[in-house]
Amino acid sequence: MGSAGRYKILGGAILVAWGLLLARAFQVQVVDHAYWDQRAVERQGQVRSITASRGSIISSDGVAIAQSISNRSLAVDPTMVKDPAALAAALEKAGLVEAVAFRARLKKFASRRFLWVERDVVREHVLDELLDEYPSLIADAEPKRLYALGAAGGAVVGIVGREDRPHCGLEHVFADELAGRDGSMLEISDRTGERYQGLERHMLEEPVAGGDIVVSLHSQMQEIVATHLERAVAAENATGGFAILTRPRTGEILAMASAPAPDPSDPTTWSDRTLKVRPVADVFEPGSIYKIVAFAAALEANKLDLNEKIDCMNGLRKIPGGHPIRDHDPMKIVPAWEVMAHSSNIGTGVIAERVGAEGFFRMEKSLGFGLPTGVELSGEGRGRIPAPSAWSGRSLLTMAFGQEISCNGVQLAMALGAIANDGYLMRPYLVREVRSRDGITRIEPEIRRRVMSSETAAKLRQTLRRVVTDGTGKKSEIKGFPTAGKTGTAQKYVRELGRYSKERYVASFFGFAPWNDPEVLCVVVLDEPRGDIYGGNVAAPVFQQILVDVRPLLGETELAELKKLPTPEDGSALRPIPPIEDLAGAAARRLILEKGFLPRFEGDGEWVVHVEPPVGTRLLPGGVVTIHLAGERSSTAAIMPDLAGLSLRDALLRLESLDLPLEVDGAGWVLRQKPGAGTELESGLTCWIELGPDSSVAWREFREIEERTARQFAVGAYTAASSRSGKSSR
Repeated sequence: MGSAGRYKILGGAILVAWGLLLARAFQVQVVDHAYWDQRAVERQGQVRSITASRGSIISSDGVAIAQSISNRSLAVDPTMVKDPAALAAALEKAGLVEAVAFRARLKKFASRRFLWVERDVVREHVLDELLDEYPSLIADAEPKRLYALGAAGGAVVGIVGREDRPHCGLEHVFADELAGRDGSMLEISDRTGERYQGLERHMLEEPVAGGDIVVSLHSQMQEIVATHLERAVAAENATGGFAILTRPRTGEILAMASAPAPDPSDPTTWSDRTLKVRPVADVFEPGSIYKIVAFAAALEANKLDLNEKIDCMNGLRKIPGGHPIRDHDPMKIVPAWEVMAHSSNIGTGVIAERVGAEGFFRMEKSLGFGLPTGVELSGEGRGRIPAPSAWSGRSLLTMAFGQEISCNGVQLAMALGAIANDGYLMRPYLVREVRSRDGITRIEPEIRRRVMSSETAAKLRQTLRRVVTDGTGKKSEIKGFPTAGKTGTAQKYVRELGRYSKERYVASFFGFAPWNDPEVLCVVVLDEPRGDIYGGNVAAPVFQQILVDVRPLLGETELAELKKLPTPEDGSALRPIPPIEDLAGAAARRLILEKGFLPRFEGDGEWVVHVEPPVGTRLLPGGVVTIHLAGERSSTAAIMPDLAGLSLRDALLRLESLDLPLEVDGAGWVLRQKPGAGTELESGLTCWIELGPDSSVAWREFREIEERTARQFAVGAYTAASSRSGKSSR
């Protein structure tokens, strides 16, 4: 073959090679572009999950008592860290890491592009200083959970901990409805990777926010109940307690509190004991409150007249083969209503014998004891209601006053509610609406069954009224809001000893008001109070205090407009840090949470001495406010706060730390106060506030009237002065 032929073959080969290269380039750049683009992305970037914003839990008065807000967390890009020792030292100085452990993490994950440093609350100025000095640090906004009620919401609202894990309460039960669906993002670095800001971000999947749930809990009532319960547990040196507030006509749970309670912002308060919803989970022997069963069974069977005489055997009834039954207040022969009023164990046993074991057991079950209540919370303790076949010869007599059986608090509240509700037993009603992407599901009140006739219920209400007016429940009475109820003082059974304790008791009181047309019902239970053990002395006053404070709020029956935090796009989003210096720490936390900020506490003590940023600084919701505490106030002279337009609850919150004698006139919201705002307070001074019925509107109207009157007075005085001046000149 000649040279010309070889050139032709070589030229052809080159053309074929070029053709193959062009074809391959076309395949890579056009046909398989998406595939190779993805491979390049995978080599240069990483996919990060984007946490979906969790839905809100909304109270019946429109407050988001649990909601997610955007707050910056701190992370690091290990590949960009030039001096691990310096960075670790700076983070340790800021109180965010332990330097040695952090350096070990950096070394272990050196090839990663993203590593969390701190996802809890970080002070804003500390965060900004670190970001300015160390480009490898990343501040990523992510949802964080804000609980407007703090510890007052307790286990019933629930708590979401690390990694969006719900621990208890509504947060746990409705986790699927609230959680939403996480999204994902691809982050691609430039070739140098010198600056985090140089990363290119691609949204792979948008996060989908969770749904909201609207509950029957009323935020102010919940705080009132929790506050009075906590104070009672402390005052009586009890091991714990709980309280439930309901509307007996609907079964709505307006408030439910336990003590001790977990603080959502303080994980050291989270334990198996505090994270359970005690009114649902704990079972106990109810004691004398249970006497309603015997009375209800006998009245319903027409085997009792409330005015007939019952022999209470002078406080001692001997039982063959066992210990005698005793009354704390010995009585002889008294009317049946007085058996209830003075809580005679013996007299109630006589009444129970009239209906017999089967009749008594039937009424227990009809009232819901020993059966699941249907409350929308997990971990319910069913209690123990043995069938008559398992009873001893004395069981009927002892069960009549609440021994040998057990129940939970919600069962007790619903059973007692049937008396207030003309004999209808309601399902406990905690969730009103579930608002999801698919629409709104409304849950309506549900009647379980008729337990007794309306006549029987009316007779029981009259009898329970006599408990308050003539018997053991006198400390529950409220002027202008007459109550009815029943006291309970139950010995605790000590299984290890095989007998009832003479030192450990459960003190309780249940009641409703007004007694003849009940609007609200409340159960208060204190576990092992030290000192006075009687429910009429330690639990009835708590009931009374709760109802006095919630009474002005009972008209708020319809769901209020949701009081959500404004969005950053909203012109009103920036909010000032409220004046909290010289307040108690708990009061300061409440005010900061109300503004939508995240409180962070430093120091030991009870009083706020310093705030960062300073009071008055305007922040977006989710901003961190550092509250410095000390044992004493920063100043020796306390200053009277401005209470204008506040509810009584909020006014008391601001006055709590001043320890002043207080006189209150009226109901509703503050119209006037003495001393005036800004007055330096002296020891022994009494504070006086006047309340009106219409929130801050009443205050504005009052001020407008006052100013209008002042203007009219000024004009009149000027006219009169001019007239006098004119007359004297003529």
